Amino acid sequence: MTGEAWDGDDETAAGRFVPLYILVNGRTTPRDSNLDLATQVIAAPVDASRLEPEYLQILQRCGSWISIAEIGAYLHIPLTIVKVMVDVLLEQGYLDSGAPAQHKVVDMRLLNAVLAGLERL
Repeated sequence: MTGEAWDGDDETAAGRFVPLYILVNGRTTPRDSNLDLATQVIAAPVDASRLEPEYLQILQRCGSWISIAEIGAYLHIPLTIVKVMVDVLLEQGYLDSGAPAQHKVVDMRLLNAVLAGLERL
C-alpha cells in the first residue's frame, strides 16, 4: 500500500485512527437519562492532558456554555456519540452541566424588583 491519503466517502473520518464506538466502549446511550441535545455544558478547570484527542476537542469547544447539539455540529460527530462522550466527560468531572442562568445571577436586587412588580399586578 502506498502512502495515499484517505479516499473514503466519510470525510470526517479522515485521519481518525480509532473508531468512535471504541472511544465510548461500545455504549449507545448515556448513563444519565436527563441528557438531551439541549443540555448545556462547560469545561471544568481540571487537567485533561490524559484524554484522547476526540475528548480534548470537545473540551476545547466547552470554554463557555454550549449545548450538546452545538458540539456535534462543530466537530462533525454523530449526535448519539457526542451525547455518550459528553456523559463520559461529565462522569469523570471534566465537564459541568446545567445552564448559565443556574450558575450565575447578575443582580439579585433587579430580580427582587421584578418579582415585587409582578406581585403588584
